[in-house]
Amino acid sequence: MPLHPSLRFADPATYARRTVEAHAAALAGGSPADVDSRVLAAWRRSDAAGVSPDQEQPAQVLTRGELAQARETTPLQDVAGDVLSSLADTSAAGRHLVVLTDARGVLLWRSGSGWAMRGADSIAFAEGADWSETGIGTNGISRALETGALSHVTAGEHFVRAHHTWTCSAAPIRDPRGGIAGVLDISLPVRFATAECASLVRCGVRLAEALLAARLPPADRDGSPARGPSAGTGPVTEIRLLGWRPEVVRADGSRTPLTARRAELLALLASRAGWTARALAEALYGDGDAATTVRGEVRRLRRQTGLTIRSQPYALAEAERARVDFLTGGDALELLPDSDVPAIVDLRYGV
Repeated sequence: MPLHPSLRFADPATYARRTVEAHAAALAGGSPADVDSRVLAAWRRSDAAGVSPDQEQPAQVLTRGELAQARETTPLQDVAGDVLSSLADTSAAGRHLVVLTDARGVLLWRSGSGWAMRGADSIAFAEGADWSETGIGTNGISRALETGALSHVTAGEHFVRAHHTWTCSAAPIRDPRGGIAGVLDISLPVRFATAECASLVRCGVRLAEALLAARLPPADRDGSPARGPSAGTGPVTEIRLLGWRPEVVRADGSRTPLTARRAELLALLASRAGWTARALAEALYGDGDAATTVRGEVRRLRRQTGLTIRSQPYALAEAERARVDFLTGGDALELLPDSDVPAIVDLRYGV
């Protein structure tokens, strides 16, 4: 009989030890009772897909340009910043890592403390990595995609041995039509396992799905033409890029929240009189060849906010530049504090 699920969090050390023993027994040809039959089936599929228990890298890792394109084409791009900032603990004491993948299981965003990020790097749990079942074997993300529901994978339940010191809770995020847009995963070392991770995942999924329902353009929901930008009416009175909630405020009191990437783009557009698409791509993604991605992001920024952004070169209208808080006497050190884009950091410190 499989281990009782309550042990996963009530006695994580025992749960981990027994699942690791079961993993070894299964790879030796046995049928250990300590593991759920569905996990055993997932291990068999992982093996059949050519994944090795001693594998250190996923089967595929996207290039920087491919990662930018993958982020560009997922509906989660509009909600990722809000979800990560709501769930992640980036303080020195933070132990868990928050991850968002696309519908294939490719990791697109992650957030956590420096300690958690370094631990994730040690197992290639990084942006662009394929964490599907065929990419790196059984894990929390692959189980969430398979089951379509909240799933836990702890220690030896992972197919790859390098993951046996980790525990993961993950669930799919569904778009307004019910399709899977991606997966939200919270991972941390087994010794810090806590049932609260499941609650965090549930809350994060509810937040993501509510934001998707509110922000997904009508054309994306039902195929009908979009009805124009989501901005309010009247002139822009303030563009807030200082602090944790970037937004565009209009005279009618309406506020248009900005995703992390669009806030970064807007800060760069405001920072000088004009940009080529290549220069913006280099500043945002470190890759001048991502100019096509930048052009699409500018179009979406215009549509969402109604801001006047000229092309060739790209430039924010002077009247709107005059409403940008970090250019009008605000403390530039507070500019998009979550951003680690070098060009934003330079603006923050007046370089």
